[in-house]
Amino acid sequence: MENQFELPDSLSTSRISFVLNLKKSVAEKSWLDFGKKRTEGTLIYFDGDKSEVFFPGPQIFRRLHDYDKFTDDYLLTERTDSFPYHMEVMISFNEKDSLEFFYKNPVEQYSSVEEIEKYIPSVVSTEMWSTMVVHEMFHHFQYNNENFVKYAESEIGILPFDSRNLVALCQEDEQFLTLIQSENKILMEAISEGNKNNRNALISSYLDKRENRITKYGSEYPHLEQVENYYIIQEGSARYIEYQSMFMLKRYFNNSDAPTILNDPKFNSFLEFEEIDMENSDFNYLVYAGPTDYHYTIGFNTMRLLDKLKIEYKKDLLDNPEKGLHQYLADYINSLPHKP
Repeated sequence: MENQFELPDSLSTSRISFVLNLKKSVAEKSWLDFGKKRTEGTLIYFDGDKSEVFFPGPQIFRRLHDYDKFTDDYLLTERTDSFPYHMEVMISFNEKDSLEFFYKNPVEQYSSVEEIEKYIPSVVSTEMWSTMVVHEMFHHFQYNNENFVKYAESEIGILPFDSRNLVALCQEDEQFLTLIQSENKILMEAISEGNKNNRNALISSYLDKRENRITKYGSEYPHLEQVENYYIIQEGSARYIEYQSMFMLKRYFNNSDAPTILNDPKFNSFLEFEEIDMENSDFNYLVYAGPTDYHYTIGFNTMRLLDKLKIEYKKDLLDNPEKGLHQYLADYINSLPHKP
């Protein structure tokens, strides 16, 4: 971040710099628009009883008090809340939060690597932590898209149904989760299928099963499809970017030119990424459709399938969030001369 930002010489700055460089590399390889900005906006790094605010915007200056200003790019303040764990983009469209710094203003929030490890024991390195941060940076990128944030606020945010209802439905209705996992299994098979006709038949089967499930549950949960479609895009695309960041770290392994973080006791020389195996316990969460995060997985696997089909979707996805990710597969099937 030389010659761009004035930041203190610290471990936190080194870690944030590393992630921003990773963001840039991932964008160049996987999602060009994600790399148009060096940073998506304000981020807060929590460490002990302090909050380090990088790249504060006007709303931060208006809402925060009693901070030490290093430069326009960096503030140090007492911990901005008492929550022990942070790995999210905070934003609220609710007027009751109108005095908060995150009201209609996305702000990335990250606990330090040391604090994250207390809550996610598998995250033992700065590199693994960085993949999670890139995931959240992509959420910030989503909210920086005018069409996406407008849809989130005016169409999704007003519904009496949200991602918590999706989780509750999976936890309370075993059949619903079974259907989801069946759909995900078909997506996985389509990704690995080498025969085009067989793959197309699998895609058609997935679309039929998905439609049948939506029809079955739609009368009782009329907002299910719209909300599920939204979160499949929101979380699926962020997980996709997280996955792409892992492969970038794999390229860094045993590469003498790879970026490093000096004097970071949590930097592990990319050892976790020597081999990215979806059946390995460190990585299988990416492709397992669990009750709390099935929308992440369905979106992620759909995007991997679209990549395999060489279907362009990234330029339109956030500009048209009302179009479900499955619809790109349906458009492909409908374009075939003879549908499977």
